Amino acid sequence: MMGGKPIRQNVIVIKLLVMTIVAYAVLGGIKVNVYADNRNNFSIQSLNRDGEVNQQGFYHLIGQPGEKQNIAIKVFNASENEIRVKATVNPASTNNNGIPNYAGEEEYDSSLKYRMDELISLENDEIKIPASDSVIVKATVSFPDEDWEGDVLGGIRITEEGEVKREQTVVHEVAYTVGVLLNQKESPLVENNLQLHEVSTGQRNYRNHIEANLQNNAATIIREMNIKAEVFEKENDMPIYTYDAYDLRMAPNSNFDLGIPTGNQPIEAGDYLLKLVIKADEKEYRLQKAFTISTTEARQLNQSAVNLTKNTNTFIRYLIIVSLTLVVLVFYVWRSMYKRMNNTINK
Repeated sequence: MMGGKPIRQNVIVIKLLVMTIVAYAVLGGIKVNVYADNRNNFSIQSLNRDGEVNQQGFYHLIGQPGEKQNIAIKVFNASENEIRVKATVNPASTNNNGIPNYAGEEEYDSSLKYRMDELISLENDEIKIPASDSVIVKATVSFPDEDWEGDVLGGIRITEEGEVKREQTVVHEVAYTVGVLLNQKESPLVENNLQLHEVSTGQRNYRNHIEANLQNNAATIIREMNIKAEVFEKENDMPIYTYDAYDLRMAPNSNFDLGIPTGNQPIEAGDYLLKLVIKADEKEYRLQKAFTISTTEARQLNQSAVNLTKNTNTFIRYLIIVSLTLVVLVFYVWRSMYKRMNNTINK
């Protein structure tokens, strides 16, 4: 404070609100993250069949093939102006941090049979809400027409429409997601099934990584997954990169790229072997896959990486070459001068 007057600051405060999906008989813990800023105009409440607040915050619906159930979400407008919100239905996927994601994907896993956006129909997907008022968003959930096993997981995502600009301050999109989990009545539980697919290289925040694609092709949520990763040079028993990841989760029928950081040393071209030890709920996996890094690939990654230290061996090699060159030049100059002096004396 200066001169008794407060300094105005445009500060964006991002609140991370977490809706925790706990399907007591099946899940144990899958989370829907809700991101909002400190100037959000609206909030939501999921409602039960009686129109009261659904205390769980999500819907775990159990039914029979062909059955339909209605659900509703109340959206509140806390502002002094009319707002527009958009509702979308998305299947659950898994992001590259190992967290279930409900924001929607351009392409879903090949093993996903029942998509939530094909099972839930919204009465309206674009809603006007008067100032200081609320509107109920209604939806109909249609269970698959045939018998199914396992979890069908997705969510209804609600966002405020329109680009918001306030005094040149960037305002993050406000989004709320209500999770929806479908199970068939008296259907047996399904075990997770992990597979290791393509192993490649890439960058995250301009830092080199080994990227290992992991797929859960079973219709079940992985609620706790720990991974130990080791990367070996071909025919070498000592790992050059190691990485441990804890408390990961996966949506059913989804895949993600596990990023294994390579540290501050340049990546070198060559043949490698990735080994993974994974504990996914009560199952353990030991997976491995060979892969190759080309010279061009390594050079391009190392050129754009921001955290690499100089290659000490290369620097020493250049230093030796330069030093030897200087020694030879000095010797040549000294020898030439010595011969001239001798010739002058002899004359």
